[in-house]
Amino acid sequence: MDVEAVLAQAPDRQVATGASKLAAPAKWPELGRDDAALWGLCQGSGKSPYQVCVDLTDRATKCSCPSRKFPCKHAVALQLLHVNGSTQEGNQPEWVGNWLRARHTRATAERKPAQPGKRREESVRAGIAGLTDWLTDLSAGGLHTLPSREQAWWQGIMARMVDAQAPGIASAIGELRSVVGANRPRWYEEATDHIGRLYLLTRTDFSDAARVRLGFTTTEQEVRAGESWADDWVVLLRMDSDDGKVRTVRQWAWGRSRKQWVYTARHAAGGAIPVPAMTPGAELTAVMHPYPGGLPRRVAVGEITRTGPAGPIPVADTWEQALAAAEPLLAGDPWLRLVPLCAKATKPARDDRSLFLVDVVDRALPVRAGASLAQALARTGGAPFDAMGLWDGNSLQLCAIAEPGAFPEVVS
Repeated sequence: MDVEAVLAQAPDRQVATGASKLAAPAKWPELGRDDAALWGLCQGSGKSPYQVCVDLTDRATKCSCPSRKFPCKHAVALQLLHVNGSTQEGNQPEWVGNWLRARHTRATAERKPAQPGKRREESVRAGIAGLTDWLTDLSAGGLHTLPSREQAWWQGIMARMVDAQAPGIASAIGELRSVVGANRPRWYEEATDHIGRLYLLTRTDFSDAARVRLGFTTTEQEVRAGESWADDWVVLLRMDSDDGKVRTVRQWAWGRSRKQWVYTARHAAGGAIPVPAMTPGAELTAVMHPYPGGLPRRVAVGEITRTGPAGPIPVADTWEQALAAAEPLLAGDPWLRLVPLCAKATKPARDDRSLFLVDVVDRALPVRAGASLAQALARTGGAPFDAMGLWDGNSLQLCAIAEPGAFPEVVS
């Protein structure tokens, strides 16, 4: 690396300037390097010098200073000293070796000659080790510092995850940045949820559900060549999204024999509108091919032999029962954002701030305002209806309704 590349790691101009001032051997009572790491002691304002080290495999850094910035000026300065030839080869101090061993234990199991898939997994493990350090830095700084973090701080860790072949982590960090940037009244609660999900990824066992969240993909061709499920599928739930680059339409269908929800996802870029994979409000006799992952499983639609109107599906008596049925899904895939949720004979209610659907035992579940709820109220005139929708942990997006026990109707 050259001086310019080292300074590019700084999260802001203040750190880069401070590092340049500290890049003088006189300020470092100890400096050293070997093939694995750089290390040094930098005298700060306190009695004991700061312990600073850099892992040369991926340029991860560690410093005992109280800075909330990552990397701090001491870590950047140490790398500048190395570029300038001021570090001398030597034996690692014990504190450096302990840190490296802890990182490498998290990042790799026993290293063996690897197949391409194994090499990618090892690369992702190294990325996860970097994510762990980043989350430690974030925790030390506290949530209140996130709005003031500069763009380079976010972009640095996201680029690092992409380089580690973990695009799912990069996307998750981007979502966290969006939550912070939106600055909604209770943004810190949303941010805490996102941070918790990122932390769970650092504890991954590389289960199918975790691999999906990390960004491992399976092609539709591979899926169609694998397992197949023949059933009658009731297509009732839908969610559209647009991240500014790609539009996505997701649809959920209930399998009568499997007694499970599955979902499809179609994407379109460049301003195009994705075509739904299934007819909304229809019941299909069809073959579905499941992707790896947690429940509900994503599927590719295979051969369709019959299409008709959607018939009634099983619906929980209360919201409590519906949420209890969703618990195993979240236990199997704690990163799951949208859970199908249905309850019988609900009726609308509101308070000063929110709208709700109240079940037969007067338990209320928050529901989003919008066209789907307006249609439901227009069609039912305020009478109780079976509600079917997608729960994101905060509110229900209503997708379909039915007179109690009758054929469902899609609302949008």
